[in-house]
Amino acid sequence: MFKNPWFTLVIGLMVGLALGYVFAEQQPIPPGKALRMGAPAAAAQGAGLPNGHPPLDEGAANPESRFFEQQIAEIQGLMAQSPSDVGLKVSMADAFFELARSTGDPSHWQESRVWYERAMAEGRGSDPDVLTDLAVVMRNLEQSDRSLELLDRATTAEPEHWQAWFNKVIVLNFDLHNHDGAREAFLRLKDIASRNPDVPDLTAIEQEVMGK
Repeated sequence: MFKNPWFTLVIGLMVGLALGYVFAEQQPIPPGKALRMGAPAAAAQGAGLPNGHPPLDEGAANPESRFFEQQIAEIQGLMAQSPSDVGLKVSMADAFFELARSTGDPSHWQESRVWYERAMAEGRGSDPDVLTDLAVVMRNLEQSDRSLELLDRATTAEPEHWQAWFNKVIVLNFDLHNHDGAREAFLRLKDIASRNPDVPDLTAIEQEVMGK
């Protein structure tokens, strides 16, 4: 149901703008962190693709997918040396997150979920970035109620976490059809945007959400 939901706004972790089934699938949903990695863009360039070119079909020809597959292998090697390193578990979850985004393979979303949940169980349970990224994963697994629960926890842990508020707007408005709740969350997001220059332009989502 949720194709490539929202993730490329600032590539490192990627921030974009996405809105709902019809609207949200046209643009990406921001993960918890503002930047994950910029290497996929470089990989695409190395494959002779223009900057900003969408991923190629079939993972074998997709340099972005290959990049994250290689990253996963590297993290596995590091984890063999430091199995208790929670940061590596988050990195593994992040890598599967991006691999899922790149390939659309739901099994990668499941892998990402497993690693985020392991990290949360080992001390990162109140990390708003981890909570927000797991919420995006759960949305892709069509578990919107769970996604909203995680986003509520993220905004409680960090009230100014704009990515969590943005995703709350998306989940409330487009998945759960709680339009009053979505409008309330959007007003909170807009208030944060007045103080945070990192928040992207909200014009499109404002028209979509506040116009209902």
